[in-house]
Amino acid sequence: MRIKSMPRFIISMSIIFILMFSIFNCIFGGVFSYQEPTYEKVIVSNGDTLWSIAKSLDGNINENIFEIKKINNLNNSDIYIGQELLIPTV
Repeated sequence: MRIKSMPRFIISMSIIFILMFSIFNCIFGGVFSYQEPTYEKVIVSNGDTLWSIAKSLDGNINENIFEIKKINNLNNSDIYIGQELLIPTV
């Protein structure tokens, strides 16, 4: 294959490269954009339960409870007044 017009070839290859990069970014953009999770410290007050704390967060309450227990290394749902809990933030 012989290149007849160098400027046309360069423009064509640039367009192909931009299209390939755009498609790759659309497909895999979320995979490579990891963000370190952030947490808020909450001190348990009188009347607080794991359910009430999880309910105040966005999303599924059961998933929030699971996440809070996992972050804070809790074996069960027992929490105590004055206990500090890390709560995931969005």
